[in-house]
Amino acid sequence: MQQILLRPQDADTVPVQMPRLAVVVPIFRHSVLLAEAIESVLAQRADFPIQLVLVNDGCPHRETDLVCREYALSYPDRITYLRKPNGGLSDARNHGIRHALATWASVEAIYMLDADNRLRPDAMANAMAALAQHPDAGWIYPNIDMFGLSWAGDYGGDYSLLIHTVMNICEAGSLIRREVFDAGVYFDTSFKSGFEDWDFFLTAAEAGFRGRNIDNFGFLYRKRAESMLADSERDSEAIRSEMRKKHKHLFSPRGLLELEQKEAPRYAFFLADRHEVLLTVDPDAPDGRILTVAEFEQQWWRTQTDNSQHHMPPILVMTHSTVLEQLRRGRMLHGVLWTMERRLTQHCFAALEIEPCEADRIGWSEQEAQGSTELHAAMLMVRPGTLAAIVRDSSIAWATGIAARPCGVPTTLLRLQLPHSLFSAGEELYTAAAHDFVALAARCHASPNRGALAYSWDWRNPDIPWRSRTHEISRVPTKADAAYPRVAKDGRDIGFVLPLVEFGGVERVALNTARAMKRAGWRPHLFVLEAQSCQFSEEWRETFDSVTFLADANFATWGPANSNYLGTDVPDWSRFGDQRQAAAMLAWLDAVINFHGGAISGVMGRLKRFGVKTALSLHLSDQSPFKRLVGNTYLGLAFEHAYDAVLPCSEQLGDWCHGMGIPADKIVPLLNAPSFDLPEGAEARIDARRAVRSPTDPLRVIYLGRLDHQKGVERLISIVEAAEAARLPVEWRLIGKAVLGDSTLEIPPHIGALLEPPLTTPEGLAAAFEWADVFILPSYYEGLPLTILEAMRSGVIPMATDAGAVTEVLRQWDNGIVLSQSETIAEALTALTRLAGDPGLVQRLSAQARADMRGRDWDGAVEPFISRLTEMLQKRPKAHE
Repeated sequence: MQQILLRPQDADTVPVQMPRLAVVVPIFRHSVLLAEAIESVLAQRADFPIQLVLVNDGCPHRETDLVCREYALSYPDRITYLRKPNGGLSDARNHGIRHALATWASVEAIYMLDADNRLRPDAMANAMAALAQHPDAGWIYPNIDMFGLSWAGDYGGDYSLLIHTVMNICEAGSLIRREVFDAGVYFDTSFKSGFEDWDFFLTAAEAGFRGRNIDNFGFLYRKRAESMLADSERDSEAIRSEMRKKHKHLFSPRGLLELEQKEAPRYAFFLADRHEVLLTVDPDAPDGRILTVAEFEQQWWRTQTDNSQHHMPPILVMTHSTVLEQLRRGRMLHGVLWTMERRLTQHCFAALEIEPCEADRIGWSEQEAQGSTELHAAMLMVRPGTLAAIVRDSSIAWATGIAARPCGVPTTLLRLQLPHSLFSAGEELYTAAAHDFVALAARCHASPNRGALAYSWDWRNPDIPWRSRTHEISRVPTKADAAYPRVAKDGRDIGFVLPLVEFGGVERVALNTARAMKRAGWRPHLFVLEAQSCQFSEEWRETFDSVTFLADANFATWGPANSNYLGTDVPDWSRFGDQRQAAAMLAWLDAVINFHGGAISGVMGRLKRFGVKTALSLHLSDQSPFKRLVGNTYLGLAFEHAYDAVLPCSEQLGDWCHGMGIPADKIVPLLNAPSFDLPEGAEARIDARRAVRSPTDPLRVIYLGRLDHQKGVERLISIVEAAEAARLPVEWRLIGKAVLGDSTLEIPPHIGALLEPPLTTPEGLAAAFEWADVFILPSYYEGLPLTILEAMRSGVIPMATDAGAVTEVLRQWDNGIVLSQSETIAEALTALTRLAGDPGLVQRLSAQARADMRGRDWDGAVEPFISRLTEMLQKRPKAHE
C-alpha cells in the first residue's frame, strides 16, 4: 500500500520518545474539526509520554493534508502523520495501530479517537490508571457525553458481553491494551457501513478479553443530526446480519444461554425452606450463585434506584428445594420452568401445582386460576417488574389476592401429574408459594428504602435499558416467549422428538436408540409435541435426562394442509405456523432426531442455521384408501434439505430414499433390532422350550400388536376362523387392543373372547414369545416390524405378509414364512397345516430364526449414526471461531 510518512528532516533534533500510549486518529473529510481533536490530545495532563498518530485515509480535502502537516511539523516529537489511499475507517485505524506498535515497543495501549470528537484534559491519565488498576481488563470504555446535540448516557456497571450482543455499549473511543492486538484482533475492513467498533469489541471478547467502564473517562462525542452512525442505523439490520454470521456461536441460542448463565442469571429462586435465593438460568448448572434473603433484598433495592448499572434476575420464582428435587426426579424441571415463563406473557403470575398419581405416567393440564380456584402452588413464577410495581403502588391490597382463597388475581395455573413412586415416603407437598410471595412483597413495601424511589441519583441518563431485560436477549434468535433454560455442559445433548409416547413401535425405536446413545456417552432428552401426558416407566426415566411437553395449542402433528408433496399433505404449520416456541425448545441441543413428528419438520431448517444437527427417523410409508403410498416418508422428502441425516429402519427403505432423491451421504440406515432385553434366565428357558416338541403338541400361534386395519386384523380373524373350521391343532393367543377412532373394525364375539390386553413390560413380552411357536402378522403395509425381530430372537417362527422390509430378514421356509398380499389367508392356512404336522420343520425354522438374530442389537445399529454425528459436530465452528 502506498503511504507517505511525514517526519522532520533532521532526526537528531527530535527528542527520543518512549510513549506508553499512542492515540490513533483516522481522518476522512473532517479537516476543520480535526484541529479540535488534535488540540485535545496535546492538552492531556499525563505523567507519561503520548504519541499522536494522524492517519489521512485518502481524504479529498486539501485542507486535511495541510492541517496534518502543520501539526506534525510543529510537534515533531509528539505527532506522526501517515498518508494512505482510501480504504475505509477500519483500514485507517489498523494502519495507524500497526505503525504505532511496530515503531514504539514501549506502547502499552492504543486509544482510538475519531477526528470529530475530543477529550477532556485528564481523559488519558484516567483511562491508563484504570487499565493499570484492572489487569483483567482488555479495554477501558467511556460513558457517552455528547456535545452538539446534547446528551449524557450512562454506560456504567459491569461489562456484559451478553448485553453487547444486542447493543453497542463500547464506544470506539476506548483505551485498548496492546495484548488485544498482539492476539490478532484488529478492525474488520469488510465492515464499511458502520458498527466497525461493535464488531471489533465482540471479536476481542471472543478472544477472551473483557471491557471495563469508568465514570470519569473524559471522552466527548460530537453528535450531529446526520452522521455515519445515522447511516449505520438505517442499514443496521444488514450489518447485524453480517455480525451474526461472523460471530455465529456468540449469537447462537447456545452461546447466549452460556453468557446469560455467567453474567446475568434469569431466575431468582426464593427457596423458602432454606431462606436462600438461588440466582441462575439453569438450576442444574454448577455455577449458580446463592444469596441470603437479606443479600437478595439489598441487591434488589440497588437495581430499583440505579437499574442501568446493576443486574438482578428479572424473574422471581417462589418455591421450595424439595419441589425442585421432585421435578428433577420426574425429569420435568427445565420443561416446567420454560412453560411457566412463556405463560407470563398472559398473566403476571404462573403457578404450578403438583399432583402425585398412581399410574406410571406424567402429564399436565392448564387453566386460568381466578375466582373459584384455590391455589395450592408448589411454585409461583412472577413476571419481570411485578414486584417493583407492587412496591411502588400506594397499597399492596391487589397483590394479596394471589394468596387469597379463592385466588383473586388472574394467574396461569399448571397442574403437573407425577408418578407416586417419585415421592419419598412421608414427603409433604409444599403448597405455600403464593403466600410466601405476598410476605416478601409486604416486607419490601414496608422497607425504609422505598423512599429512595422518588429520587433520581445520576445526572446521566441510564442508557443500557437491556440491563433489566437480560432474559429477553437469549430469546432474540428464535423470537420465542422464553428461551429454554438449559445451559450446555461438557458432553453432547440430543433431542428425541415424538408426537406422543405410549407403547407403539416408533416410541420403542426412539427409546432403544436413546438407550444406545446414552451408553455411548450422549445425554438424551425427550420432547412430546402434541400429547399432554405420556407413559413414563422406569426405563424411560433412566434413559432420558429431561422430558418436555411443547404445550403449544397452535401445533398439530398432521394439522390442516393446503398443499401436498407427491400426494402427502404438508401441514400448514410446517410452512406458515408460529414456530417460535418449538424452535426455542430445541435450539440449545447438539442434535435432534424427529420420530414421526409430522409438522415439526418445518422447524429443522431453523435449527440447522443455529448449528443443531438434524436427523429424521423413517419407518414406513402409510397407505391411502386408494392404496397409494403416503405419509411421513414423503413429508421427509419434502423437507429433505432441512435434515443433516436420514435414518431409515431398513436397507430397503434406505434404497427407496436414495431412489426418491435423497443424497446417499445423508442416508444412515439405523436398522431395527429387538426392542427389549431378554430377562434373566430367559435364554435357558428358550433353549429348553425349543429343544423338544412332541408331535401331539398343538401348534402355538400368537398375534401381538395393534388391532387396526394396517395390521390386517380382518385377515387375522379370517385365518383364525379358517383354522378352527379345518380343525387344525392350533392354540391361539391374540394380544392387543383396538386403536381409538377406528370405527371400521368389527371383531366377532368368539374372536373377542380370545383377546388379551396389551403387554408393555419386557417380562410380559418375553414370556409371551417363550410360549409361542409361530408369530403371525398379516399386515397390509409395514416398515421392519420390531415384533418379528423379537419373535425370531426367542425362536418363534414369523409368518408375515410381504410388506415393507419384511423380506430383508425373512427367508421363505428357512427362518420364516412370507405370505403374499393377494392370497394371504389361503397361504397362511396352508403354512399352518404344514407346520402343525411337521415338528421337525418347526424346530429347524425356529433354530435358524434364533441364529439369525444373534448379535443384532441397538448398540450396533446406532453406532454408524453416532460416528456420522460425531464427525458432523467436529466440523461445527468452535466458540472462538
